[in-house]
Amino acid sequence: MTVKFCDSDKGQSVSSWVDTLTNLLELARTASDGFNYERALNYLATMEELWESKALPDFSVELRSGLLGEKGRAFSKLGRYSEAVEQYEKLLKYYKDKGAFPKRAGVFLEMGQLLAKQGEFDRALGYVHRALAAYRQLEDPPGTCKSLRNLGVIYIELGEFEDAEMAYNEAIEIARKDNRQILFADLNNNLGAIRNMKGNWQGALDCYRVSCEVYEREGELRKAAYTSNNIGITFLEQGQYETALKTFISALKVAESIKDASLSLILSINLTDLYLKRNELEEAKRYCHNATQYLESEGLRNGQLVETKKLAGRIALEDRKYEPAREYFDDCLEICRELGLQYLEAEVLFEKGNLLFHTNQHMEALQMLESSFHLFSLLEAAGRIEKTEKLINSIEELYLKVFESMAFKVDQKDHYTKGHSDRVANLTLLLAQELHLKGSEIKALIGAALLHDIGKLDIADSILKKTGKLTAEEYGQIKQHPDLGVSRLSGMKFPWDIIPLIRYHHERYDGAGYPGGLAGELIPLGARIICVADVFDALTSERPYRYAFSPERALQIMKEEMGAAFDPLLLETLISLVGTGRTDQIINRHTRPDEMYQIWAQCRFKNPPEAVQSAAATPLSTSI
Repeated sequence: MTVKFCDSDKGQSVSSWVDTLTNLLELARTASDGFNYERALNYLATMEELWESKALPDFSVELRSGLLGEKGRAFSKLGRYSEAVEQYEKLLKYYKDKGAFPKRAGVFLEMGQLLAKQGEFDRALGYVHRALAAYRQLEDPPGTCKSLRNLGVIYIELGEFEDAEMAYNEAIEIARKDNRQILFADLNNNLGAIRNMKGNWQGALDCYRVSCEVYEREGELRKAAYTSNNIGITFLEQGQYETALKTFISALKVAESIKDASLSLILSINLTDLYLKRNELEEAKRYCHNATQYLESEGLRNGQLVETKKLAGRIALEDRKYEPAREYFDDCLEICRELGLQYLEAEVLFEKGNLLFHTNQHMEALQMLESSFHLFSLLEAAGRIEKTEKLINSIEELYLKVFESMAFKVDQKDHYTKGHSDRVANLTLLLAQELHLKGSEIKALIGAALLHDIGKLDIADSILKKTGKLTAEEYGQIKQHPDLGVSRLSGMKFPWDIIPLIRYHHERYDGAGYPGGLAGELIPLGARIICVADVFDALTSERPYRYAFSPERALQIMKEEMGAAFDPLLLETLISLVGTGRTDQIINRHTRPDEMYQIWAQCRFKNPPEAVQSAAATPLSTSI
């Protein structure tokens, strides 16, 4: 919208200017209330242009603050957070000049929410704490509760659940003392959600039941039904399917009686999930159909549509209707990316990866799972805990199946290396733990150790299984296996940086190794670790051309090459492990069918305290 002015405007009365500006502000507010934020910004731009071009006085705090506040609101709703922050910063300065302390408290909260959405959690906490301090000074219980509630939200995003719980507990106590019953119940619902994420199922149920009691007493039938849905989800997460079913059905009856279509939709989705987990496909299909019908009739394109299509894809997968399942998951991904639904996108990528794995499309499965892994990892860092962690572990299980398949092919190709990959991974794990490497670094090491000889699939059996001495030409072909392994894995994306570790695991510390001739600490740390484990296992295992050496003889041979072939620190670490008997259960033995999974289970531990991490704990794919 553009407004033109003529010279006669200069004589316009003050009250007339106030009316003009007020009308523009009201038009902007009406547009915002109708979700037309671009139009609201046009009205506000006209208002600002008029104010500045006519050099009009500051008529009132309400008009100027209304202009800045509405611009901030519109930018925020459009997702233009940095521009919204800029407007609220101007508003804070304006209120400071005008001494409007109570109004500043509200702006502090808006700033905190916006900065949290941008991931600037430190700044967000600063503003929310300022709001909290202001409301406490003003003795404003609702404002104090709202500030504490916002603190809780940020703490959840940061994964600081104890702090979040403390914030909600304090807010709950204030709401109780101030006799704000509905707010008290709402906050208990928030606290229940935290306890659910922490796996404190009973604590979550206690909170939800308190909320239900208040809602029922206050006649808030709708809120009580929504809380019952939360209770059902808690039972579902625990695998208490029968109790969850009764709770969902009870809530659904209420939803239908009060004609709350939104709650009926949510419950249909949850019932679909429940029946799928109970392997009752016909019931799952019925509720999935109900949810789909409602979403289509309303023309909704949102997260609930994604959830419904995702469940439809899972049903199709159970029916072995693989192409329809793929179509459902592809539709889900399109909607997720359109709407920016990252968490749901990660879940759908996982489901599609699972589908591709079931149809033996391993490379495509890995690509899906790698993308899913990184999204889930990002969300886990932001405080998404139990469900995310469970799905990440499930993704790792699928990667392990791919590792298992590839490593098995290597072992099958050469009878004498049966179990070699597993033993090298076991030794690598011991070395990594002794060096206090991080969990993610250890997973990269284990993945690389399991696949370090994958390139041997492209070496002729006549060379691999030769009992006599290799010719120079044959040895030259053997030396190609690290690069052949990298080529075989090209196009496959893993969540761990394993490729450099596979390529350089035959480098020597003195630079005389292959394929790159790297020396010393230019060799990636992970490759140096695998090298030590690989050679030790080769020496202590039977080969086509010799019997196995004893551990003591193997170490003696390796010590003669300390500083030449091997990193001295890593070899000394192996010597210590052998000397204390920690390798006894690994050396020269046939491994179990589930060996790989037993090894991987030991990778899932928290990172050691920084103070005890050794200097060797450097990124595995780079040099120290």
